[in-house]
Amino acid sequence: MNFRPHKFNSRIFFYVSGSCLLLLGGMFLLSGIVGLLYGERESVYFAYSFVIVALLGGIVAYRNRNFHTTISKKDGRLIVGLMWILIPLFGALPYAFDARDFSLTDAIFESYSGYTTTGASVLDDVESVSKAVLFYRSFTQWVGGLGFAILVIMFVRNFPEGAKNLFNAEFNSIEKEKDRPHIKNTVYKIFFIYLLFSIACCVLLSLGEMNVFEAVCNTFATISTGGFSVSNSNMGAYSDYSRNVVMVFMFLSGISYFLLIWLARGKFKKVFKDEQLLYYCSIIVICSLFLALYFVFVDNVPFFSGLKDSLFYIISTLSTTGFDLKVSGLGLFASTFLILLMFIGGCSASSSTGLKIIRLITLLKYIPVAIKRMFHPRAIIPVRYNGKALRDDEVSLVFGFFFLFFLIFLVGIMLLTVAGNSLLHSIALSAASISNVGPIMGSIAEGFSYSALGAGSKIVLIGLMLLGRLEIYALIAVFSPTVWQKD
Repeated sequence: MNFRPHKFNSRIFFYVSGSCLLLLGGMFLLSGIVGLLYGERESVYFAYSFVIVALLGGIVAYRNRNFHTTISKKDGRLIVGLMWILIPLFGALPYAFDARDFSLTDAIFESYSGYTTTGASVLDDVESVSKAVLFYRSFTQWVGGLGFAILVIMFVRNFPEGAKNLFNAEFNSIEKEKDRPHIKNTVYKIFFIYLLFSIACCVLLSLGEMNVFEAVCNTFATISTGGFSVSNSNMGAYSDYSRNVVMVFMFLSGISYFLLIWLARGKFKKVFKDEQLLYYCSIIVICSLFLALYFVFVDNVPFFSGLKDSLFYIISTLSTTGFDLKVSGLGLFASTFLILLMFIGGCSASSSTGLKIIRLITLLKYIPVAIKRMFHPRAIIPVRYNGKALRDDEVSLVFGFFFLFFLIFLVGIMLLTVAGNSLLHSIALSAASISNVGPIMGSIAEGFSYSALGAGSKIVLIGLMLLGRLEIYALIAVFSPTVWQKD
C-alpha cells in the first residue's frame, strides 16, 4: 500500500482509536463487575457500553491494522487531540444510559470532567449514586491523569518511528529530558511511578477510617490530581490522618515525573537543586503561611488549625487536584488568592495542569534579561533554566502559551457571562476549568452547583477543560486548517 508521509496518517489514528476503545471497554467491564459485587442494576449500563465500544473498537482497529508506523510531529498532535475528543465522548455512554442521574449533556460533561482530571461534577448527592458509577468516574480520572499517549505507547503497539512525537504532543515542556532516544523506557518508568504511588496511597488510606472502596476511589482522584470524591462533604468527611495522606500524595503528584525518576536513580543533588522543584515548594510554604495568617487575623481561627487547612487548600489548588474541605465560606480574599494559584499549576511533565511552574520561572527570568538587553543591545544575554541557556524560540513558545492561555480564559468569561452566569461566577468557572480545578468551586462560591448550569455553560466548560488538559496546542491543531494541509 502506498502512503504519503507528508499527509495525515489517518490509518494509524483509526487503529489507535479502535485500540483505545477496546481499552475503554475494559474500563466498562471492570466498573460493571464492581456494580455486580454490590448487587446494583447499573451494571447493565456498563454491559451495554462494553458491547458497543468493544464491537466498534474491534472493527475499526482490525480494518486499519496495516498502517505506516511513521508518526510525524503533526500526526502526533492531531492523533492526541482527536483521541481526547473521541474517547471521553464514548466514555459518556454509561452515564447516558443512567437517565435517572444524568441528562445527555450532563453525561458528556461528567465524562470530559473526569478524563481531563477537572473533577467538576453535576452530581449534587454523590452518596446516592451507585458504586459502579462512582468507581468508573474515579477510574476515568486515574486514566486521564496518566494520559492517553502513555497508554497507547505502552499497551497498543510499538511505534519505533513516532512514539516520541505522541509523547511530546501530550507532555508539552521545554525540558530537554523529555527528548530521550528510548522514550518507551521512560514511559514504563512513569507508569511504574504512577502505579507505585497509587498502591501506596490506597494502602495508607485503607489503614484509616476509609473502607477499601473509598480508599481506591480517593486514590484514583488524588494521584491523577483530579478531585472527584465519593462523599458529599468531599475531603471534609474524613479525619486529619486521611487528609494528611491525601495531601502528601497530591504534593508528590504535582512533581515532574523526570525528577522522580532521577530521585529513584539516586541523583539527589540534581533533584534538590532543580529550580522548578524549589519554586514549587517555596510557593506552597509561603502561600500556606500567608493564607494561615489570613485565617487567624480575619476569621479568628487558631494558628495551627488555620495552617493545617491553608496547607491543604494550597497544595490542593497548586497541584490542580481541587479537593475541598467544605469549610463555610472562604471569603472573597481567600477565594481570589486560590483562583490566582489555579493558574500556576504544578511542575511540567506531572499529573498537574495549569500554566506550569517551569513557564512561570521562564517568564520571571525574562524580565531582568529584557532590561539588560535594553541597555546592552549587542550583548548576548540568554534566559537560563537550571544553569542552561534557553533558545529564543523556546522562550517565545512560553510567551505564546501564556498569551493564548489568558486569551482563552477571557473568552471563557465572556461566553459564560453571555450564557447567563454572573461575572464573578464566570471568572471563577473559567479559571477553574482551564486550570482543571473543579471541586474547589464549592468553597470559592458557597452554594454553587454545576448541575444548575445551563447546557450552553457546560459546553463552554468542556471546551475549556480540554484546552487546559492538552495545554492548548494539541487541541488547536485539530481545528487548524493549515495543519490538515499537505506540507
